[in-house]
Amino acid sequence: MKNLQRLAMVLGLAGALLAPAHAQTAAYPAKAVTMTVGYAPGGATDVIARIVAQALSVRWKQQVVVENKSGAGGMIGAERVVRAPADGHVLLLAYTPEVSINKLIYKQMTYDPGIDLTPIALVSSANLFLVSGPKLPVSSVKELLERKGQNVTYGSPGTGGQQHLAGEYFQLQTGMPLTHVPYKGAAPAVTDLVGGQIDIFFSTPPVILPHIKSGRLKPLMVTSMQRDPLMPDVPSAKEMGLQDFEIANWFGLYGPKGMDPALVEKISADMAVVLKDPVVLKRLEDSGLSARYLNPQQLGAFMQSEMKKYGDIITRSNVQKQ
Repeated sequence: MKNLQRLAMVLGLAGALLAPAHAQTAAYPAKAVTMTVGYAPGGATDVIARIVAQALSVRWKQQVVVENKSGAGGMIGAERVVRAPADGHVLLLAYTPEVSINKLIYKQMTYDPGIDLTPIALVSSANLFLVSGPKLPVSSVKELLERKGQNVTYGSPGTGGQQHLAGEYFQLQTGMPLTHVPYKGAAPAVTDLVGGQIDIFFSTPPVILPHIKSGRLKPLMVTSMQRDPLMPDVPSAKEMGLQDFEIANWFGLYGPKGMDPALVEKISADMAVVLKDPVVLKRLEDSGLSARYLNPQQLGAFMQSEMKKYGDIITRSNVQKQ
């Protein structure tokens, strides 16, 4: 009898300890949610955040506010979330660098993305396209490689991002030397590409589509093993003879470390529902992006695989740490 009483007391205590967490999850969100973006308004990360924030606001019946904390390659925004309470009311809509690349590039960081952030859901991804400008009259990767002895320049939105590393990976696979010209964003790089100051550029569709349609830029390939439905006439990297050339921008939802696993699963499940909403899908498509959902465990594994891939490129290319 005494053993049964002890067991009842233990179970009652465990239930009492678990009850607040479950109550918190059931009541979430109890107030407005802040979705932090580590970049300025108008960029792809900000656009995605505003699309999903609006849909989540409707679903949660609480306002989801997008907060832009730009600077340091997205790390200022990430740091803001790392320091936030782990109750799910401050989240991070992250772009690849601050969770999978910056740790490999910067000598000093105030957070470790694999420890200090909780993966919740992959939200969107976008392939890169290699495009040439009017200064370099080529229409294919083959014609580009025929200029191997010349000084061919490629721009990027900054050292250490996917566009920079895509150029380094291209050089590793083709043996063609390129001169890297870093910019403070994609917009000024494309302006110089159209103006003939640089030769080629790896870019997501939203920035370059208007110039492709006008004929000022020519798409040479997509940085994936399959063609992209957005521009199905553009050959894949595999068709151009490159192996395992998968470089894409991706965007994931994260929270601070220490979040209740049940709360993480709830937010992730709600995001999965939002990413099936025809309105959300159309808005992403109109922005040159596509929805791509992964659950918390899958996103964590994907993040680690991306870090391994970019670490290999950085090491082989001898990209210097900053």
